[in-house]
Amino acid sequence: MEYKRGCPQEILRGTLAEGGRLLFDVPSSTPKKSRERALTVEFVRKTPGVLALLFVKKGGSRAHPVLRGTIRMFRTLLVFLGLAGGAAHAAGFQAKTMRDPLSAREVERPLVLGKGWLELGLGTDVKVAEGAWGPEGEKVEWEDGTRFLYTTQRADLRFGITRRGELYGTFKTHYVNLTNETLGTDTSQFGIGDPRFGYKYELYRSTAPLTSVIAYAEYKGSAANESPGNYVGGPSTFSSFVMTTGTPDTEVGLRGKRQFGPLALNLGVGYLHRWSDVTQYAIETELNQFNMRVKPGAVTKFDAGLLLQAGPVALEYLALFQSREATRIGPSSSGFNPSAKLNVEEGSEGTAIDMAGKATVHVTRGFDLIVGMSAPVRGEDLMYFPIEDIHPTRGNTYSGTLEFRY
Repeated sequence: MEYKRGCPQEILRGTLAEGGRLLFDVPSSTPKKSRERALTVEFVRKTPGVLALLFVKKGGSRAHPVLRGTIRMFRTLLVFLGLAGGAAHAAGFQAKTMRDPLSAREVERPLVLGKGWLELGLGTDVKVAEGAWGPEGEKVEWEDGTRFLYTTQRADLRFGITRRGELYGTFKTHYVNLTNETLGTDTSQFGIGDPRFGYKYELYRSTAPLTSVIAYAEYKGSAANESPGNYVGGPSTFSSFVMTTGTPDTEVGLRGKRQFGPLALNLGVGYLHRWSDVTQYAIETELNQFNMRVKPGAVTKFDAGLLLQAGPVALEYLALFQSREATRIGPSSSGFNPSAKLNVEEGSEGTAIDMAGKATVHVTRGFDLIVGMSAPVRGEDLMYFPIEDIHPTRGNTYSGTLEFRY
């Protein structure tokens, strides 16, 4: 862009595009020699965010005083705009986000979600039980075609609140159905489940290969149905399914993950403490009207899993071991510890082993499809049917989950 005529104030008018050239010619009001001295200014971007100014003088070493002062102001202005323009350029071509990076492959993902990420998992678990476990952990088959269907519909929420911290929660509903061909039984019920909330904190992380170690704390509240109905026909008859222990739980533990190329080893240990509370399903048998206090046995957990990343699919195989303490039931005691005089239920303690497998399909970075199955290998004596949180029935569990991530 050239200016052949005009006053000094008009010299800087115009727009200087990236890679362009601006020619300054001295106005006719200036002396002839000075008018012949023109200054060409061009600029190029050497690197993003940095302006390099190249000044080339023509026809002498000095410019007109008015033009020289104007050029100095113009040079200062260009440097300032270059710095500001560099920042704007970087922001325009880089993701405007405060989120931590998240790998598209499960094998490379740490055990916490990462700061700024929100994940919603919508899933269902379907368990079909046709038997139970005996006092010695042996399999017991139900007769007369008895079948117990126990399903869980859940919404899992995860939020990366800090780089190393994650809040999570699970909200559930249950559908149960009990059938018996001989007796013609076909009873079903739908209700809400117990919500869970927790916090994970990453103690250590390294990358390439990934190592992630976390500590977690979790709380379970009692919200599901705990009443089997009225006792008009005696304590052995009921009209509703109990879907909760009726007591709150707290769990703490450690988990670790170590990557070996396309493989990853997962290890975990946890302790589940179950508090006592007065429940509606435990009734004294003399007057059939007083509720008793129940304290389910605490559970110690160990699990180990091996994950294989095969392209966009992650395959995982997991073994879970649980050791359960005895359940205690009785009237509440006065004083600081209301559970002090509860009676131990003989035979309610035991161990359980489950084997599970799942496949995670990475459709996109923000969407995963997960299918899995869990099969019991050893279980505990079925003393509190149908409370699956204390003594589960024997049967395979099939699950499916859609995970949405933003």
